[in-house]
Amino acid sequence: MTFSDALENQLARLRTRYARTPLPGFFRWWGRELVAMLPQRWRALLAERSEALLFEIRDGAMIVWRQSGQACVEAANVALDAPDAERAAALERVRAQIDDPNLRSFYCIAAARALRREFTLPVAAENNLRQVLAFEMDRQTPFKADQVYFDYRLGEREAAARNLQVELIVVPRAPLDADLAKLAAGSLELDGVDCWREGPGSGRLGLNLLPADRRPRRVNARLRLNLGLAAAAIVLLFTAMLLSLGNREAALAAMSEQVEKAQNAAKQVGALRKTLQDSISAANFLNRRKHEMPTMVQMLADLTDRLPDDTYLERIAVDEKSKIDVQGLSDNTAKLTERLRESTVVENPSFQGNIQQDPRTHKDRFNMTLEFRHKAEPDTGKEHGPAKDKDPGQRKDGKDGGTGNAPAAGSP
Repeated sequence: MTFSDALENQLARLRTRYARTPLPGFFRWWGRELVAMLPQRWRALLAERSEALLFEIRDGAMIVWRQSGQACVEAANVALDAPDAERAAALERVRAQIDDPNLRSFYCIAAARALRREFTLPVAAENNLRQVLAFEMDRQTPFKADQVYFDYRLGEREAAARNLQVELIVVPRAPLDADLAKLAAGSLELDGVDCWREGPGSGRLGLNLLPADRRPRRVNARLRLNLGLAAAAIVLLFTAMLLSLGNREAALAAMSEQVEKAQNAAKQVGALRKTLQDSISAANFLNRRKHEMPTMVQMLADLTDRLPDDTYLERIAVDEKSKIDVQGLSDNTAKLTERLRESTVVENPSFQGNIQQDPRTHKDRFNMTLEFRHKAEPDTGKEHGPAKDKDPGQRKDGKDGGTGNAPAAGSP
């Protein structure tokens, strides 16, 4: 078996497998629907591209038919004994009318010259059908496989019985070779041999009785160009997709950077807002403490008014918790707490430790703790400030009051 025969067998096996699928019917329907949607001029152009030249030998002449779709028109009639140059010129004139460099040429014979047989084969034979038909040739026809040119058409498949209907078309080699030799004298290159459907000019049956090794190897430049354009379109599509993904990633990175900057700015604004709120809270705290707590001057003035004249203060200390620590001397310490409880500035007077007598002055030495009394909330709209009904800096006896840790006036 030659390489061309093996290749033909593989192609036939692929064609049969493809024919068993629903794809051919779908693509035919889809193609008809798409063509029907095109303008008439475009449909005419597509019909011209599907043209073919059909050759026939009759009454000593070579008749050339121009097939466009299903219609055939006689294009030339040249005598077989005419010079080769005349026959070549006639073919050139016909081909010049058709704008298709890959125009196909077929030699068509009468249907009566072909022997047809229909029979049934197992579906398993479809994968290698041409070789099976060559083996079945002497059983189905009076010829051997090397005496004929043959082709086949597939019929209906019986799915339940797993059988395949096959129509075998056979033409003896000798008379067909004689016709092909006459046509070859005019430098005519045929793509295949077919049969008329009914009669001359009725269109070809759709076969190719010519063996694969005798078929010309044509290079379809348009097909290669279209495939190259399709490949370029696919490459450009993937390039556009990659560029789109790259642009999207770049935009996402830029957006992420902007979001990060906005988040940092928001964090800074939040930190500044917290600092501002803390500052406002601290200012409000100080302002609130200023209005809630009496001043040192008021506290000293109140102690001066409350303490009896026989009492002297040696030290006054105020801590951060508004706790007042007082040390001093007095003749009657029992009355001190009673008088200080009536104060509107301090509260909770209590002695700390033991009360001892001072050996020099013979007075009781005491250590007392006090707390500032909280003021009532001021009225809205009124300006806060120290009491103005009385000058706290003046004692009732006309002397200035002391401040800080200095001993009270009149201390020994």
